Amino acid sequence: MTEQEPNRRRLAELLLIMVATYLAVMIHPLLAGVVIWYIILRALERAGVLDRWDATRVMGIVLMVRTKRGQRVLEAVSRPRLFWRMFGELGLWTCRAISLLVVLLFVLLPVLSVLFMPQQTEPPPARELIALPGISPAIPLGWGLAGLIIALVIHEYGHGVLARAHGMRVRSFGLLILGLLPIGAFAEPETEELMRAPRKERQRVFAAGPAVNIYASFLGFLLLAAVASQFIAADEGIHATGIVVDQPAEAAGIEAWDIITHLNGEPVRDYAEFGEVIDQYSAGEQVEFTVLSVPDADGARQQRSVPVVLSDKHAYYVNSCGNTSGCDVAAAEEWLEAQGVEPGDPFLGVSGVASSTVGVERLAGPLSDSWPQGKLSTAIGFVVQPGILLIMPFQTSGEVMYVEELEMLTVADDGFAGMLGMTGMLILVHMLFWFIWWNIVLGAFNLIPLVPFDGGHLMRDWMHDQLSRLSAMSRDWHPMRVERLAHKLSAWSSFTVLAMILIALFLPYVRTVLP
Repeated sequence: MTEQEPNRRRLAELLLIMVATYLAVMIHPLLAGVVIWYIILRALERAGVLDRWDATRVMGIVLMVRTKRGQRVLEAVSRPRLFWRMFGELGLWTCRAISLLVVLLFVLLPVLSVLFMPQQTEPPPARELIALPGISPAIPLGWGLAGLIIALVIHEYGHGVLARAHGMRVRSFGLLILGLLPIGAFAEPETEELMRAPRKERQRVFAAGPAVNIYASFLGFLLLAAVASQFIAADEGIHATGIVVDQPAEAAGIEAWDIITHLNGEPVRDYAEFGEVIDQYSAGEQVEFTVLSVPDADGARQQRSVPVVLSDKHAYYVNSCGNTSGCDVAAAEEWLEAQGVEPGDPFLGVSGVASSTVGVERLAGPLSDSWPQGKLSTAIGFVVQPGILLIMPFQTSGEVMYVEELEMLTVADDGFAGMLGMTGMLILVHMLFWFIWWNIVLGAFNLIPLVPFDGGHLMRDWMHDQLSRLSAMSRDWHPMRVERLAHKLSAWSSFTVLAMILIALFLPYVRTVLP
């Protein structure tokens, strides 16, 4: 060891402490634990403990723990070779389609939006960019950690099963650990066997992990929809999430999340019934609303009768347009006419109207009773539902639905739901939700065409296949030349994708500090 090496090591450790301290102050205090974790790893490494555990440090602070366990189970699971090879081919085509969708929706679209659309709102806090349980406010520590571990295990086991199905040996499985949090997992096939395998087989192995996550999230969603259907409204009715200022609902004292059960004695159980009943009246008429207040400290709702004098919907929208700069009143009137809104139509002055079961209906998506009927509508629902589930925790601060929506639910006393009770059913919903959420995240974002993600390896082998087809047309293309060109193109594509991701993530923050 040279005299400069200890000094460099101390300088690197000091730099790590400074960076961790800055991140702890700016993002989350838990990140200060990175320094403590680094010191512990260094001590274990010097004492030879990591060698005895068959563990190594990666990037200084990440612990890679290997295990030989699971080999017999892996061999038994992968025994129907033909089935898994067919699964691998299906998974490969699924991953290619998902990879293209991920690039369009989560790479290209955000970059174009950041570059060419004006920034209307402040970017989210930096801690929300760290998708780790307990650090991101959208991901709870308990359920988030459990879902992450399960999704990581089945992801890497998918790689291992396909490797064995194609005759490749798997040396070990393991986890990547930062502090007490698993941030990744791995299956280590024999490197030489993997690299010498036909490209088609290698692509199936790389696609197996994301494919297993995607299919697991779909099966989990079917179970979640079945569980969600067991919840019923504790008090049937509709509620509003917003109250329009200076309109009848506000004047009468109706508040957001109050449950409206009747209008002049007629029950309203969902938005459709509410529309049918209120359309029987005209602007200026008084209607008696039966309202249940939000729960008090004991969880009880107070019923009250509220007289409401309805206003004019047509006049409200025309006046709102007239008071807004740049709004064309004539165009607004044409739009209202196209929507069938006429002068004298009743207006309560609420927004976000939904039934008491809207929380579980959102979880069930296209499988809920409230979803529009039809094959096309259902197909569209299955496409958009993963996105709805992904963004939900960010809107509800880490919950599977708004707390107010949860307070409107109960379960029947009989059957499966009655056996588990409300508490047991909620545990099942949370478990399934975070299982689905993490499988969507790992399955989709591992398919970003960026090395070392699975999508990056798939892109590199796909480029090699296309270049090989081109080289067959010319005798001047040597296989080694094709190999080098494929690696160069893969490296440049990975660099481009990484640059686009960084622009989408950090440019909004740069704009906030620029004059």
